[in-house]
Amino acid sequence: MKTPPQVRIILLSVLIATLCFTGCVKNPVTGKRQFVMLTEGQEIAMGAESHPEVLAQFGTVEDAALQAYFSKVGKELGRLSHRPNLEWHFTVVDAPVVNAFAVPGGYVYLTRGILEHMNNEAEMASVLGHEIGHITARHSVTQLSQGQLMNIGLGLGSIFSSQFQQLSGLAQMGLQVLMLKYSRDHEREADRLGLEYMARAGYDPEQMSRFFEVFNDMSEEREGAVPNWLSTHPSPPDRLRDTRLEGARLKRSAPGRTFKVDADAFMPRLARLVYGDNPREGFEQDGRFIHPDLRFQFDVPPGWQVENTKSAVFISEPRGGAVVQLSMVPPQAGGSPAEIGRTMGNQQGHQLVSGREERINGKPAFAGLYRVQSDSGILGVTAAFISHGGNVYQLAGLAPESAFSGYRRQMETSLRSFRELTDSRLLSVQPDRMKLVRARRGDTLRRLAGSSAQGRIKIEDLARLNRLQPDQALAANTWVKLVDPGRR
Repeated sequence: MKTPPQVRIILLSVLIATLCFTGCVKNPVTGKRQFVMLTEGQEIAMGAESHPEVLAQFGTVEDAALQAYFSKVGKELGRLSHRPNLEWHFTVVDAPVVNAFAVPGGYVYLTRGILEHMNNEAEMASVLGHEIGHITARHSVTQLSQGQLMNIGLGLGSIFSSQFQQLSGLAQMGLQVLMLKYSRDHEREADRLGLEYMARAGYDPEQMSRFFEVFNDMSEEREGAVPNWLSTHPSPPDRLRDTRLEGARLKRSAPGRTFKVDADAFMPRLARLVYGDNPREGFEQDGRFIHPDLRFQFDVPPGWQVENTKSAVFISEPRGGAVVQLSMVPPQAGGSPAEIGRTMGNQQGHQLVSGREERINGKPAFAGLYRVQSDSGILGVTAAFISHGGNVYQLAGLAPESAFSGYRRQMETSLRSFRELTDSRLLSVQPDRMKLVRARRGDTLRRLAGSSAQGRIKIEDLARLNRLQPDQALAANTWVKLVDPGRR
């Protein structure tokens, strides 16, 4: 039943009054009262529920010493922040994209890609301090609260529903934060807080502006599972000038104090980090997607675009008309390929049109056609559930029902090409890895790189990693980052 306009106005007035009574709390940084719809307990629960999902989606860098070092630096900054009582968590995630992000409740993540562009511990502390600032000032919680209020305002007819009465799906909301784009005002405040926290911890605050110069020189990278820093952290006007001036002011305010940079503590930690994409986790070559660790391969429709993530592979038709998706069925789902395929047809909004058990390239499989109700309409889906290596893989080709027949043959050809990877050369590929050396007086980056790049690692990329000119004469003992090419 539609709510009369007069009643809607009354309800909205009551709702706003109620929310201001229950949702207006003091901001930990400013001390001002602020509207948020999440209590601190809910914020912490969101982070705790989101953390395993983040790790499952992006993976962690398997280097216990690096993780412990990273966490130690982060926790000291958290202890000196406006929210020292939060239980802070810091993780280096296994992604080549240059980014850092935070989930409410005290969870901060840096990618290995951004670590590789840093030259000292103070630069790392500047980014950690910035992300801690987003949490202490509750920027993401504020954005989520504003979104919730908008949804409530649009749906007053159901304000007494269970959806309104209890905030649920905290993990989903936490992952949503990863895709939020902060406002420029939030960025300015996070910069200021990051400078404050790193200076309290004894780090040279001028290192923040020096590291931010990196982003001025970087073009937008293609977005993947994790968006890059520039797409989620819009640069306020005059950011470099403002952070440079504030960093200098903080140093002047502490005459006689020695601020640390700690390149020697930081740089050796980068040794042996994977550089770029890890081919062990899948790559495209000669019209095939190849996964050495899981020992499978399948054909990619000509011209289609491959997006490989930790949890799934997406192969998209160039105009966006269709997509093939490969994922591993969670082991807890249990069952044979046929049982899993038929169960999919019984899910809400799914209809199994036809299906049969068969063998695909010698592997037990179930192939089926489905009609799926989605938010954007009916989808046609052709899917294969294939047993391989003790797991069941789901390969699904999806397109709007009206266009499905035009893509079906290409998608099914791809699904049915799933097969064992037996080529020993492909099974033994290895990633490129970081290598750290000390320069002798007069060395140059070009000379140190020598033939190690073998044409695959560009000298321009090494120059950007090191913030050096290729033929610049180096001082003795200068740390230099190189890349050891892996086996391809």
